[in-house]
Amino acid sequence: MRIGTTSFIYPGSWLHNVRRLGPDFDDLEILFFEADGEGAFPPLEERRALLGCKREFSLTYSLHTPLSASLASADAVRRRAGVESVLRAIDAAATFEPENVVVHVYHGDGEHVSVRPTDLGAWRERAAESLAAVVRGGVPAARLCVELLDYDFALIEPVVAELGLSIALDVGHLVRDGLDELAVLSRLLPRTRIVQWHGTDPEGRDHRSLDHYPEPRARALLGALRDAAYDGVLTLEVFREADLASSRRALARWLAESSPAWSIGGTA
Repeated sequence: MRIGTTSFIYPGSWLHNVRRLGPDFDDLEILFFEADGEGAFPPLEERRALLGCKREFSLTYSLHTPLSASLASADAVRRRAGVESVLRAIDAAATFEPENVVVHVYHGDGEHVSVRPTDLGAWRERAAESLAAVVRGGVPAARLCVELLDYDFALIEPVVAELGLSIALDVGHLVRDGLDELAVLSRLLPRTRIVQWHGTDPEGRDHRSLDHYPEPRARALLGALRDAAYDGVLTLEVFREADLASSRRALARWLAESSPAWSIGGTA
């Protein structure tokens, strides 16, 4: 198992974050949240330096593509624009050779949108068409990870299976939404390349410290990953230095209890 975190921890560039985080982690989630505009992607020189850091620190990279991409939108123009933005991000990231690519497939036109499609078959067809276009753009299907968001992942599972895609399983979202994360993990882990982990604070804000994740469930989660001999990425998907520091402390304690062979900054 490879322990990771995101490239949005410290103020500064992607490269600044990777240089600070690289010695202590196995995988870094390179966040290309913006679709376009100045600063959406690193300049070429920085992307080449990211490749150098990857080799220096023996890192893997997981690219997170733009959040605005609405790959299953009923609006064909918006859907095509979403595919194009994902492909631009993948093209920019090719310089530093990410092992995984994460995409969102919204159940509406965006996350937390209340208007959902009534024709699930048509929604799946649109999602499949967009995801197939991304694969044709040069991403091996097994490396393209559809993220678990705010709806029942069983709705998109047939598309993931048909295209041979993988999963970014956000257990933080499951706990946030009051669901049984271990039952979902048991079903989806064979296709999962990334497990995204974070807590939800008392105000309901997710992507916070693991101090907000129920401790018995944390131990159970790590035990399940250990028992399954999971060899993918477990990423601390937080975006603030304080949240990362406290999450690392909690994780180090739980890892020591779960399996002495696992440690932050080392592989199992």
